[in-house]
Amino acid sequence: MKSILRPVYLVATLALIVCPPSHAGVPVPPATPAPPAGYCSTIYTELQGYLNTFNQTLGTPAPYPTLQAAQLQMADSNAGPVIAGANYLDSVMVQVQQLKAMGFQGIKVEIAFPVLYEPFFGSQAALQPYLNFYQQLAQNVRGLGMKLIVEDNVLLSTGTEDGWSNLGAFYGTLNWTQFTAARATMAGTIAQYVKPDYLMLSEEPDTEAANAGQPNLNTPSMAASMISGEIAAARAVSSSMTLGAGFGTWLGPYSPSGLTDYLNAYVALPLDYIDMHIYPINTEYHGLSNFLENALIVANGAAAASKRIAISESWPWKMENAEFNVGSPDEFRSRDPFSFWAPIDAYFIQTMEKLASYTQMLYLTSQGNNYFLTYQTYGGTAANGGAPNCTCTTASCSQGGIVAQENSLGATAGRDSDYSATGFIYDSLLVSPADTVKPSTPSGLAGSAGYTSASLSWTGSTDNVGVAGYNIYRCSPAPCTGAWIANSAATSYYDTVLKDNTPYQYEVQAFDMANNNSPMSNILQVTTADNTPPNAPTSLVATAVSSKQIALGWSAPQKSGLSSYLIYMGTSPTGLVQIATVPGTVTSYQDQALKATTKYYYGVEAVEQGMNSAMSATASATTLALPH
Repeated sequence: MKSILRPVYLVATLALIVCPPSHAGVPVPPATPAPPAGYCSTIYTELQGYLNTFNQTLGTPAPYPTLQAAQLQMADSNAGPVIAGANYLDSVMVQVQQLKAMGFQGIKVEIAFPVLYEPFFGSQAALQPYLNFYQQLAQNVRGLGMKLIVEDNVLLSTGTEDGWSNLGAFYGTLNWTQFTAARATMAGTIAQYVKPDYLMLSEEPDTEAANAGQPNLNTPSMAASMISGEIAAARAVSSSMTLGAGFGTWLGPYSPSGLTDYLNAYVALPLDYIDMHIYPINTEYHGLSNFLENALIVANGAAAASKRIAISESWPWKMENAEFNVGSPDEFRSRDPFSFWAPIDAYFIQTMEKLASYTQMLYLTSQGNNYFLTYQTYGGTAANGGAPNCTCTTASCSQGGIVAQENSLGATAGRDSDYSATGFIYDSLLVSPADTVKPSTPSGLAGSAGYTSASLSWTGSTDNVGVAGYNIYRCSPAPCTGAWIANSAATSYYDTVLKDNTPYQYEVQAFDMANNNSPMSNILQVTTADNTPPNAPTSLVATAVSSKQIALGWSAPQKSGLSSYLIYMGTSPTGLVQIATVPGTVTSYQDQALKATTKYYYGVEAVEQGMNSAMSATASATTLALPH
């Protein structure tokens, strides 16, 4: 386990970060602004107080080797049919590589019912692309030496992140018996085809009940009976897979459907561990239940039953006590993306790390991986409605729009190898002592050029922690010393700001989160295509050969790479039409089947790279008379 930073030091570190211009390696993130005065600041202070109190409870636990995992947001099945799209896995793997570069040892993926359940799609053929996606993703994650955690809950049927239009109707076709049987079938499918290291069979029974329309899940014994069927289905496939199930720490203290009721029902099952989700960290139920302290209740109860514990989702909801069960999850989710929350987010991460050591946790997963990469700028004012709800950019106060924008910004930051202040803090917790090992040299740099662009690709580097990205260097004319032009998290790059008919030289260099740079790759030299049309052919001569034939000859323009010549003919110099095409290596043409004693006019155009020259000066000749 890595060293734990003190909260005061953490906040101070975030405040010192500044933003220079973009440069090679991992860019330094922008300075973190103070929380805006008013409502946002009130929430900030309240959350900081809960974290302070909980840290005092935890003290300074001895380090414990908890598996550090990150939520793979792009592969969440709630994203909808996009996950089965062509080349989508390539984008997902860029995010996996980034998380590995930060020091994460595991990846958590949400594969929620019914995304791998054939009746939802109507045929095996319709299901197969989704099965292929998760099978290949699992293989790729294991290929990077990382552990795979799968959470099998239910797809969201409401909210800003609902990506399936037909979901509510499908849920409505299932009674309780059908629902539990279907859940067991999908658990077996995941165990058979995805083969995760850890399979969480059910999570957040209250959320599942609301989205799937199955109120029985609000009764602990009924939820446990469903999980029992899932355990049997998974164990029929694998006797060694580590199985768990869990709930959110926000469940109340009151029976018959409180936190301890679910805990008691679940520890009685043949599960390997009990999982938790931590989102609100407030104190609720008339001061009887603090959601951070509830994590210790779960840990103690699980330990008493000889069960391990884990956290598969954790992030601090930005809310006051009075908003619990009043505001929607979408409202709190859409507050998260603003950069002034970064110190609270970092403090929360540090606290979860301490909790993991304190409870000797099996694995710990953090939910906010978009915020490891980038935040948005808060734009709330009294004029645009931001002050009362702490949910506005400078352009929008839409909850769905803010969430969608964060996902888009996160994807862009991923491609550019950007990390936020929170990402740097998390990296410092996961990678200690500091990483001083350089990545290996990128190899096989190859590419091709168009008129004003070039496409590059190369074989990726390896690193003791993980490769954060690649520096792209370019210069012209070759040979020359390259200047940095961009970062790329992928092993490819498309350069679009070149001049035509110009030689360029490229090199690529790998870097990690600590900005250890690899040696340069091999040199690639390309020349962009000439975007200038060829000159017109010259010295066109037309000579009558007979009463039916005229011979043409011309001089080629001073241009290499001509593909062809276009021959034009007509009975007047202003009415020429194309009659033939000859190869670019030929400078003559025989026009036959003409009329006797008729004057014909000719012109020729040269063609290169699809571009036509101007027409040559016209030439004419009159066919000979017919012999008597």
